[in-house]
Amino acid sequence: MGLLRWGMLCFGVGVFVASVAGVATGVTLGCTEAFCENPQPTLAVTGVSLSGVAVFDGCNTCQVNPAVVGGLALIVVGVAVGGVGVVDDLRAVE
Repeated sequence: MGLLRWGMLCFGVGVFVASVAGVATGVTLGCTEAFCENPQPTLAVTGVSLSGVAVFDGCNTCQVNPAVVGGLALIVVGVAVGGVGVVDDLRAVE
């Protein structure tokens, strides 16, 4: 199986995992709900662990579902591997 097909497989599985996990359990597992008068609209990753990714939005901290993060990682890997497969196929034609 070529790189293009491996990329398509990773991309498809990533989309499936991220969408099913997002619908079944939600994209975030929990957020703080503190009131901020003048929030600074910045996004920062404050922690990465097996239980998910913690994101700070300037006022509150949210825990992103690890299955969604894994699905997004598979999507990125699939695009990269598929892109290499496309370039490899184009070079083989010449």
